[in-house]
Amino acid sequence: MMTRHVSLLLLLIFLSPVISFAQKEKLAPVCREATFAAYKPLSKLEYDCPDNPNDSDDKILKLPERTRAIRRLVQSLEQFTSAAWWQASVDELNACKIHGSAGALTDEEKEEWRRGDYSFDLFGNNEMRLALIADPCYSTGYNGSNAFLLYRKGGRVYVSQLLNGYYSRVDNSVGIDFARLNGRQIVEVETANSMPPSLINYYFEIDPVTNKALPKNFFREGRKPTNQIYSDMLMGEPKDFGLPKNAGELRIIVNGKMAQSFSAYEESPNDRGIDANGRKLRRIVYRWNGTVYARAR
Repeated sequence: MMTRHVSLLLLLIFLSPVISFAQKEKLAPVCREATFAAYKPLSKLEYDCPDNPNDSDDKILKLPERTRAIRRLVQSLEQFTSAAWWQASVDELNACKIHGSAGALTDEEKEEWRRGDYSFDLFGNNEMRLALIADPCYSTGYNGSNAFLLYRKGGRVYVSQLLNGYYSRVDNSVGIDFARLNGRQIVEVETANSMPPSLINYYFEIDPVTNKALPKNFFREGRKPTNQIYSDMLMGEPKDFGLPKNAGELRIIVNGKMAQSFSAYEESPNDRGIDANGRKLRRIVYRWNGTVYARAR
């Protein structure tokens, strides 16, 4: 399963090759015959770009043509109902996309897979999958894209747009993870950027009536809770900074469960704090109070 942990690993390799990792090297999968037979490309987002566009202009996100194109895209993704496609692993489907036929990846493809040279657009498991669809007009130089959750239930596929006009300077900067809380299915979407090295996580829950993903406002920041949480990146393991083992950035879902507390980091207002590759950061601990995560005092 392509999850947030793989994406973060690839990001860190890109940003800082000198960092060592305890995680084992990810092996390249084989595109099996059955998987290749089930594989089909993800639908595309297609609409006409404005004349002489500034692709960083947020007005593009509100174009009526784009809104209509997204509705068509959602309808197309809802047709991904093939049982064989859902039974196939995401890693194998991505391998089939890369290889273009059934069989093992070539030595060059395996090496590029291990290095993270491929841009993956499908993540998840056999029940829920995140499709990352390129945007033809918005932030095209920074991997401008839109993320859609495909949720399979009772033979139908329900599609929810989770990210709109997302962009990052880093390839493979999006990941997904899942948990259950009070009988509800929780979806975590992690995103990362390199300037500054940072993470933003977004949280959603599956509405049992509509089967669509709705924002889950887990975090008390200011007056109103929000479904997103930010952290600067340590650029290393917590132990490298004298921190507890569980003090990594935004470790909110652990083994399919919501953590009782987690750590985030932000730049220190003074010149004191954790020395993270030339930046001074301070640690913030959030604790679960039964309703939301709030900063510990």
